[in-house]
This record gives sequence, C-alpha cells and structure tokens, in this order.
Amino acid sequence: METFRRAVLLLCLIPFFAGCSSTVDQRKAFFADLSPCPVSPLAWKNFTGMYRGTIHSTAVGSGVLGVNIREGDLQQDSAGTQGVTVAEVRLELSGTPDEPLIYLEMDSASSSAWNMSETYLEKFTNIPHRQYGVKGRLLAYSHAPNQLLISLQPAFFSANRGAAMILTFHGKDSVDIEYIGHFERRGNGSLTRVQTFRLRTQ
Repeated sequence: METFRRAVLLLCLIPFFAGCSSTVDQRKAFFADLSPCPVSPLAWKNFTGMYRGTIHSTAVGSGVLGVNIREGDLQQDSAGTQGVTVAEVRLELSGTPDEPLIYLEMDSASSSAWNMSETYLEKFTNIPHRQYGVKGRLLAYSHAPNQLLISLQPAFFSANRGAAMILTFHGKDSVDIEYIGHFERRGNGSLTRVQTFRLRTQ
C-alpha cells in the first residue's frame, strides 16, 4: 500500500517539475531580445490604460513520466501534457516605466489528454491595495522602446506557474502578446485598449 501511495505522489509531482526544465533554453531565447533600458516616460503615458483580448496557447508532450500500476514501474507518457488553452484577458496598466503597476485577470479554458475540459479564473497584481482576494502575484519590467515583461506567480498547482508574457505595444490602442510556460507551452494573442467615456457636464 505504501508503494502505491508513493507512486501516486510521484505521478502528481513529476509532471510539474519535468515541465520546469523542459523550457530553460526556450526561456533564454524568449528574453534574449529585450532591451536592458526601460520604456521612456513619454511613451509610457501612451501605453497606460485598460486592455482586453485573448491568448491562445498550446503545450506539447515533454516526456513526462507516468505510472504503470499493473506492472509496478514507471513509463514515459508525453501525451498527458499536450493540450490547448484559450484565455480571455483583462489588463490594467499604470505606474511608471521603472515601476509598472498591473492588475491582470485571465479567464482560461483548457483541454488536454488528462482533462477533457477545465475552466479557471486567475487574478494577478503587484498593487498592494488591490491584493485582497487575489491569490496570484506578478513581477513586471518595461523594456525600451515599447515592451513589457510580466512574470506570473500564481498558486502552486496553477497551469500558469512559472509563465511569462512579453507585451509589445503598437501605438495607443493595441498590444501583441507572446506567452511561454512549462511543458513547452507557447502562445500568442492581442489586446485592445478599452475606451473610457466621460460625460460632459454643462
């Protein structure tokens, strides 16, 4: 019985840690072209605001170990981590180029060989007064002339743990997103600025 418990525990933990090492080289290449300089204050004023959009990402098999209960040994099973995720994103950006302030919501739907369908809402922020009810944290750095790097720090078993996004701003209204995560998950998407309307008072 103890052997069975250890096998089940190993089955639960190995996919997570296997995915951590599978994208080391990809992550280095992902960050390689980022400028060490922050966005200029003048450009930053054009980028701040609220955005909405969608990210589509896919994960490929990463050689995750599975447990063959009947044989009592470990075997390779990469199919379990293959899958597709679509995330509806709401991003609020403020602060300064040196200290970006972000509130981020990701409403995701995913499917894989392990889960036919799964939905989850995650919220992230680095704004102290907005952390009530938000389980996820993030780190953010701006990079000249028009990019923002966001590293997500969600709950331990989140599919987004260890994920990062590079946002590239185009003018005042649109943003392209590149996404990288564990299990060789890569994705992209776009956001559009949400226009705010103010009522005129006579």
